[in-house]
Amino acid sequence: MPETRQIAFELKARIAGEEITSRTVGLSLFNRFNHEVEHFISGSGRGVSLDEAHVSVEDGSYRLVVMLPALIAATVEPDVARLQSEDSLDRVDARRASIVRRWQERARREEGYQVNIESPQRSFQPVRISRETDYHAADQDRWVAVEKYVVGRVVDIGGSTEANVHLVLEETGKRIKATSSEEYLRDQRENYLYHKVQLQIAAHENTQTGELRDVRLLAFVGEGPSYDERELEELIEKGSRAWSDVPNSVAWVREQRGGYDE
Repeated sequence: MPETRQIAFELKARIAGEEITSRTVGLSLFNRFNHEVEHFISGSGRGVSLDEAHVSVEDGSYRLVVMLPALIAATVEPDVARLQSEDSLDRVDARRASIVRRWQERARREEGYQVNIESPQRSFQPVRISRETDYHAADQDRWVAVEKYVVGRVVDIGGSTEANVHLVLEETGKRIKATSSEEYLRDQRENYLYHKVQLQIAAHENTQTGELRDVRLLAFVGEGPSYDERELEELIEKGSRAWSDVPNSVAWVREQRGGYDE
């Protein structure tokens, strides 16, 4: 019997707030993920036959274990090993890289979406693709994890399938969506909707453009710093009147200091 090797592909996802299992996964999601696994395994090689590959579904969210002929596994395992580094997609087979990008983009959009790739025989270290990862080619724009404060106006809050806060940033006018939890938003005593607020967030920030993605709300930290422009103008006018009879304010200050500058 030809030698075989196993590679496990585990999908984690939520449907109507509940994590899927092998018994509850929807038909469309089942077909899509299995199709993507098939493309990942075959890669860009022409004429690769998977007729001798066999599968089993094990307990887990949705865990598909593929038994591959050793010759085919030998073409897949090195690419999976390269995925230990998140800036490796330019060193991975183009078709496999495309599937990883697809999983990464889905993980950023859908809360709880994650794909794990593992070797039961430990031929490579486990790979996880999730909202917290950033798979890209080495020459792509770089994204770094940050925690920061942002100020803006809340234009939407809540959500029917995902708890979040939509904020229009004061500095740029751009709109961001910060994910949160139903419990945290429900426990807020202040009504922040349509108010200017300051948020503490965690996100990935593009080091070249400053764009934010994968934004998570850490805390409301009160109203954003601001000033009353009319009040400021009144203070300026009041100060101008107070100094109106002083011909040279600099000389007057110098005189009060004893005729010299400190």
